[in-house]
Amino acid sequence: MANVFFGGIEGGASVSTVVITNGNGDILAEFKGEGTNPWILGLEPCLSRVNDLIKEALTKADLNNNIKLNGLGLSLSGCEDLIFCKTFENKLKECYPDLTDEVIVVSDTLAPIALACESGGAVIISGTGSNSLLINPDTSIKRCGGYGHLLGDEGSAFWIAFKSIKVCLDHLEDFNHAPNGYSIDRVWEAIKAHFNIDKVLDLLNVFYGEKKEKSEIAKLCKTISELAEDGDELSLWIFSEAGKELAKFIQSLYPSADKMLHKENGGLHVVCVGSVWKSWELLKEGFMNQLDHHHSSQETVVDEFSLLVLEKTVALGGVYLIAKKLNFNFPYDYEHNYRKLFHYVHDRQGDK
Repeated sequence: MANVFFGGIEGGASVSTVVITNGNGDILAEFKGEGTNPWILGLEPCLSRVNDLIKEALTKADLNNNIKLNGLGLSLSGCEDLIFCKTFENKLKECYPDLTDEVIVVSDTLAPIALACESGGAVIISGTGSNSLLINPDTSIKRCGGYGHLLGDEGSAFWIAFKSIKVCLDHLEDFNHAPNGYSIDRVWEAIKAHFNIDKVLDLLNVFYGEKKEKSEIAKLCKTISELAEDGDELSLWIFSEAGKELAKFIQSLYPSADKMLHKENGGLHVVCVGSVWKSWELLKEGFMNQLDHHHSSQETVVDEFSLLVLEKTVALGGVYLIAKKLNFNFPYDYEHNYRKLFHYVHDRQGDK
């Protein structure tokens, strides 16, 4: 099986991770490249980028980059619709027939679950944007989010950056004052430095100019996290609010989970993907507050779950998916693919 080769791509709006494995499960190459969201790039440019990324990965694996893969698993942001995914698969095989024998294209929410949960589970992505999904043992699915920054992206890096900017903008114009009397000074200075601007009106070019980039706005999140870690009250509040938004994804998904998933060791397994989760300690207070005090009824209470952080690249989940599609005897190794970030158990006594 050393002469069998699989490729996997985890494609976000800003960055893609690419992996090449052999049939024994050995990772031969892994690297990061440019984003592969077909709604941002357009379908044909996205297909071209996928081809280029795989060719580069084969070279990094010290393989002939003209080798045809046995299978390719693509887990891409924006690929939510099954008909669109099938179109993507067919177009890839049509435009690049020597790239792979077989391909599967799915949402970026599916590969993380495939990598960590043998019988199903949930995922919450919070990177540049946000999304979530639950898949049950019978393959039934519950979705929440994934609609981009105009309709959603709650709790994401973009959301945190936008929230920071909007709070400052509203405060400066006496439209809404910053919460709890917090000073906006450090956040506003960070915004001006990040975008290299001097005044409020300069924000127009950031959001509406020719070079506007969602990912560039989202990068402000890292600076806000640094301010929060340094004790800035407004930054801490913003991350607490983001935590509440991420908890709402669990409140949306949990009631649809099969009882078998509720009974897993540690409750429902929820895979956390994306750079925002690196700031868990900043998110935790708002996250817990939402779960403990903001549920509509006893039926919608979230009883128990575990947040999991992947130890292996999500791109490997793409390999798992294509290997399963091909019924290939791949050495799946679920337990060593993640670590537990947090275990939540609801105190129903506190509800009385």
